[in-house]
Amino acid sequence: MDAVPHPADRPIILVASAPEHASDTVRAALERRYGDDYEILVVDPPSAAPMLQQAVEANKQVALVLAETPDTVAAGPSTFAEARRLFPDGKRGLLIGWGEWAAPETAEVLFGLMASGEIDYYVLRPGRSPDESFHRVVTEFLREWQVAVGKRSRDITVIGDVAQVRTHEIRRLLERGSVPFATAEPDSEAAQDALRRASVEYAGVPLVRLPDGEILRNPSNPELLRAFGLNTELPRDAVDLAVVGAGPAGLAAAVYAASEGLRTLVLERDAIGGQAGSSSLIRNYLGFARGVSGAELSQRAYQQAWVFGAVFAHGREVVGMSVDDAGFRLQIAGEEQVMARSVILASGVAYRRLPLGELSAFVGSAVFYGASAVEARAQKGRVVHVVGGGNSAGQAALHLARYARSVTLVVRGNLAASMSKYLIDQLDAAGVRIAMGMKVVGGGGDGRLESIVLHDLETGADTTVPSDAVFITIGARPHTDWLAAEVLRDQWGYVLTGADVLTEGGRRAWPHERPPGALETAVPGCFAVGDVRRGSVKRVASAVGEGSVVVSSVHVFLGAHP
Repeated sequence: MDAVPHPADRPIILVASAPEHASDTVRAALERRYGDDYEILVVDPPSAAPMLQQAVEANKQVALVLAETPDTVAAGPSTFAEARRLFPDGKRGLLIGWGEWAAPETAEVLFGLMASGEIDYYVLRPGRSPDESFHRVVTEFLREWQVAVGKRSRDITVIGDVAQVRTHEIRRLLERGSVPFATAEPDSEAAQDALRRASVEYAGVPLVRLPDGEILRNPSNPELLRAFGLNTELPRDAVDLAVVGAGPAGLAAAVYAASEGLRTLVLERDAIGGQAGSSSLIRNYLGFARGVSGAELSQRAYQQAWVFGAVFAHGREVVGMSVDDAGFRLQIAGEEQVMARSVILASGVAYRRLPLGELSAFVGSAVFYGASAVEARAQKGRVVHVVGGGNSAGQAALHLARYARSVTLVVRGNLAASMSKYLIDQLDAAGVRIAMGMKVVGGGGDGRLESIVLHDLETGADTTVPSDAVFITIGARPHTDWLAAEVLRDQWGYVLTGADVLTEGGRRAWPHERPPGALETAVPGCFAVGDVRRGSVKRVASAVGEGSVVVSSVHVFLGAHP
């Protein structure tokens, strides 16, 4: 039997509740379910903030703070603000009674705390025991906290210099794949001990220590994925449908196609989830009232498609496509190929590379396209800049603000024209600075990034400011260079579908009697969904919708071409 953790080692669940608001009931429910693994502390609301400071001084972790505010408005927000400042990975919930949300004053406080990012959600006080609705929210909070702080078993260690690009690539791939891992600098005691045990020397390239003690030397992505039990093999026989890309659109297509009996293959060159998979929190996706991280949503969709029978070839990049009487022939990097009767293009887009001048030398080590969770946590106490004015940039800045000493959002134009109102409000509440009318034109440092140069678009003046890291989330380009020439694209590389095929290409592009389907490309049986398609709405929900509905068109095509 596992030993019960010593009280001094247990993370804290802190409840700020007045006795007249059933604090004993809350305490009893928490202690029965979580008392062996967590230290349950219940205090009056005014004592909560000092208690959080004491936890810091005692070097203890606070996993969850539940506090009430309707009758103690002054105490509640300060408690949550202090918890966010001292324990950025901890979860925070507003504790209310059943039906209290109907009171205007309670709703006003709740909406205000949510808008400012001080709480993650509300929690209903437990009723009769056991109250599984109460425990469901608490358990979800605690699980999210465990993932955020890396409390899951981490038998995998990445040993590498953080100044090396490949070290960051490996860490990002593991993070996006929900593989828990530890990191170690090559000269650290932990790294040296692991290398001695394996009789391996560090030779300037990243190493990955597996749970059985084996050490992989600078593994390729497929090699690394195979080590974790993920399939990278390609089927020998032709499949009914090949989905290129495992972002939200591709995953939705895989779920519906596999569930409806099609032999479905999903090819993904990078990590499951695509660009959306790197989002720290998607707040406006239907069905997730508290929001959901891109990685969590992607992993759920992946498991769903896999259970229905979809085959995933992880770490396999499609580099070419040709069409003949046998169907679609997809060329895979490494001189392999796959045959498919139909194809769905869901390869998405990548952040557009900017002309960075001397900053280019830091791309992958201190300058990043996108903002993964593992890179965000590495910015603790550092000065960070985020480039971009869309929702992705706003979410990245908010996530980084949990760890960095300061975060500045660099925006060329008007923020209100490109970002959701709720995000702008949260950025303001989190203290994120906005550099409006600016762009990054350079920067540098001695071995590591130390400063960047901001150019004022109105005055033309350049200003050098300190910076430890830059995260770029601006513009995008589609992955379509590998497509067959018959697949029409616009000047930016986005794939034309439906009526656009006839409008842009005419009968020479589509010489068939029937018109192309709404999501069909200029090649019958080849479809495009999500961000790769011209005219798509750049939202996760829209991508999922297109991936879902396109499968009916696939059935129609396959039925006409048995």
